[in-house]
Amino acid sequence: MLRSILTLIGFVVFPLSVAYPTLYPERNQLLKSQATQLDRLAIIDDNQDWSFNFVAQSSYRKDPGSVVTASAANFPAVIGNGMSLALITLAPCGILPAHIHPRAVNYVVATKGSTKTYFFEENGAKLIVNTLTPNVMTIFPQASLHTMYNEGCTEATLVSALSSEDPGTLTFANSLFALPVDLVSNAFGGDISSFRSKVPNLASNAIAGTRECLARCRK
Repeated sequence: MLRSILTLIGFVVFPLSVAYPTLYPERNQLLKSQATQLDRLAIIDDNQDWSFNFVAQSSYRKDPGSVVTASAANFPAVIGNGMSLALITLAPCGILPAHIHPRAVNYVVATKGSTKTYFFEENGAKLIVNTLTPNVMTIFPQASLHTMYNEGCTEATLVSALSSEDPGTLTFANSLFALPVDLVSNAFGGDISSFRSKVPNLASNAIAGTRECLARCRK
């Protein structure tokens, strides 16, 4: 049981992408300083300014998966429109480690495959578990802790709408082990300092799944 929990929150070794920098900081600053949307439209007036190719982004990968978000960091057209949008891709057995979005409600709808979702909103609340298949959605309330798991042996894809141009992501395992390790160990009821070195740096993309799933899918 402990192994399964640790896998879902991201205690596995896997090379993951670091946080991606803002691509157009000067343009973004200029857009945010405008008084009206018409003023902003004069700055982003090329057709290509309004087109975003998810799979062409450097953060996109099919295995074990990825989350590619069109946000203020990489798509200036979202500025002034109040939301961002992500394409989630999960290879067979792929997992999104437990994380929160501090500034956004998260609506997720499946377009392919079968993805199991879990979230806690606050202490004392019930764990909410759902399985998303094509055309089925769920909601992760703002700042709720959530994780997603492709329990199938085929690729799963989902579309994720976030109620902020800059939703942010805080991954549980990384933030937890930024605290003094003895305090973290006490919270788990025993010394888990050996896990600290196994937590991937800024786990913002998918990770490989459980041994059981990988064996079942023969990956």
